[in-house]
Amino acid sequence: MRNTMLQMQHYLNPLHVYCRLVERGLDKRLSISICRSYEICIYSWVSWLSMIMVHISKLVKPAI
Repeated sequence: MRNTMLQMQHYLNPLHVYCRLVERGLDKRLSISICRSYEICIYSWVSWLSMIMVHISKLVKPAI
């Protein structure tokens, strides 16, 4: 579960999103403005929640 959360955090990272938008053909300026808004409005919550989930997963011992 921890690896999944870290992988999601990576894919939802604003820089990663920016690269994918530019890769798909969006203008660089437009991609930057989209990613700035995304980072402020959405990613701050995603990052916070994923860090909490990682810490919880460290506390929970797997069943044998």
